[in-house]
Amino acid sequence: MVNPASRNVWAMISAFALGIIVAVIGPRFFDATLRHLLFPKTSQEIARVTSPDNAVDAVMLVTDCGAPCSSSYTVYVIPKGGKAPNEPAQLVFSADDMADEKLIWVEPRLLEIVYRKALIQRFSNVAYPSGRPGQADSWDYAVEIRLAPTTAGFSYLEDNGH
Repeated sequence: MVNPASRNVWAMISAFALGIIVAVIGPRFFDATLRHLLFPKTSQEIARVTSPDNAVDAVMLVTDCGAPCSSSYTVYVIPKGGKAPNEPAQLVFSADDMADEKLIWVEPRLLEIVYRKALIQRFSNVAYPSGRPGQADSWDYAVEIRLAPTTAGFSYLEDNGH
């Protein structure tokens, strides 16, 4: 026969553990579900330009999540014909509030990201589109990326008023 005091202790411990689980996981689950239902993210490729040596593609994606979000632009350099990865670790450029965006290959291993305005979140000036950890020779092909605002003396803050 189980001691009633022991049963009460286990009931309290179980209730406490369940309360912790609900308090930690519940809001995250609710937030993720609500965000997905009310503000679904859509991502689409808006530009793909092949390098002059036909080795790689520069790909620009735009991601929208509805009215409360601004459009987010990302650029990847990938092997020719490949699928854009949508992995933050592989992007070379990320920006919000971009206007008049273009990708231009200046030469085989030099890509320019052209824009009139952009709130740049992340930028890397070199990409290794075929690089694989543990495969030293896969890192031989590198691409330099340059930012090319179309307005001389461009300042996002002046243009945006903040």
